[in-house]
Amino acid sequence: MGKFLIGLIAGVAIAFGYVRWNVSPGIMELPEKLRGNIVSTAIEGDLYDLDKPLDARRRALEVFFQNRAQFAAGVDAEFAHPFLNALYRKRVIREARQLHAQWNAFDMALDIPALRAPMEKKYGVGDDLGLKRAMLFNAYQEKTFLMQWMDEHEQKPTPETLLPLLRKLSAYPQ
Repeated sequence: MGKFLIGLIAGVAIAFGYVRWNVSPGIMELPEKLRGNIVSTAIEGDLYDLDKPLDARRRALEVFFQNRAQFAAGVDAEFAHPFLNALYRKRVIREARQLHAQWNAFDMALDIPALRAPMEKKYGVGDDLGLKRAMLFNAYQEKTFLMQWMDEHEQKPTPETLLPLLRKLSAYPQ
């Protein structure tokens, strides 16, 4: 009876610790790690066979990432983060395209006097080009990730240089 109670208390404590703090004994993670290693080993034939079609190798890579994510992140770090940088670049291109699309939408907004007057007052600009640049730059400043990336990889844009930079980024393939 004593062994049963000790086992029950230990089981409750382990379950509570796992649910509350995401803590579990290492032995509990062993079956998952073992399964991941077995699956990864099974797909290595497809992953490293350069004669296989690209679709088969891509699927093998997906399975590899699912089962050996920590190892894959380590490889990414070892080679100066090509995957992470590609992921960032993809988001930058998407956000640049979204901002670039707003440029033409500003024309429609500025054609409406009730919308134009507050914008002229807000930005202190009366001409169409200057007003559109100010509006675009304001929209850009709301894109925190894009701003940080541009500061690190491009010149720091101004209202006058932002549109050409967005065009350049938008031209990259997705």
